[in-house]
Amino acid sequence: MEIAAFLQEQLIERYRISSLILEGYIMKAPARFLHFVVVIALLVPMMLWFSSCQKKEEAKQPGTSATGQKLVTIDNLQRAYGAESKRALWYDRFSRQAMKENLGDIAVLFRALSRSEKVHAEAVAKLLKSKGVEPIAPTIDSIPPGKAKQYLKLSLSNENLEQNMYLADTAKAREENFTEAAEWFRRALEADARHGRLLKKAIELETNFARLPYEMCPECGYIVGSDKLEECPVCKTKKDKFQKI
Repeated sequence: MEIAAFLQEQLIERYRISSLILEGYIMKAPARFLHFVVVIALLVPMMLWFSSCQKKEEAKQPGTSATGQKLVTIDNLQRAYGAESKRALWYDRFSRQAMKENLGDIAVLFRALSRSEKVHAEAVAKLLKSKGVEPIAPTIDSIPPGKAKQYLKLSLSNENLEQNMYLADTAKAREENFTEAAEWFRRALEADARHGRLLKKAIELETNFARLPYEMCPECGYIVGSDKLEECPVCKTKKDKFQKI
């Protein structure tokens, strides 16, 4: 109703101004021509006004910069959400396979990795929603058949690939001045580097792999394996908030 009233006022005002301008020419021009001029005088300013409103609305679309351009980082975050969700599920299944093989220490490691990846997925989903973008649920591929120790090697390979991607994604987020995304990628990168170290150690030690007293930072998903740390080395969350696994 407010917009309609505004438009009506604008039309009346335009008509009044046009009438004054054309008053001196009424006797000199055909009626049809005068009618045409009045219509143009009324419509052109209104068309320009509508065009301006549309451009402003386009600039407010989610996932765009201040100039209305689509952010590449939004696509990178969507991809990251899919990858983190997938690995959270995979690691959980790897843990179950390890339990079937009576490899409890490896099962606990996979459980810790699954919890960490779930924290990452939830955090990136929250970030996307804060920008008005709905996270896209990923298609989870079927897990290739194998043994727990084979899954350790597969997981290490995936973590290494992800770290390379997140390095590029962090740089892109900074380039687009998307500071929240750059910080998320930084945290995920450091947490995944920790994943890689834990997996590599498990592979190297094989049957001598010892279970660590795993705890996890609930803010960034960093897996802690030492009681000596007083805070998360990635996001500085205090020790008393760590979650035991």
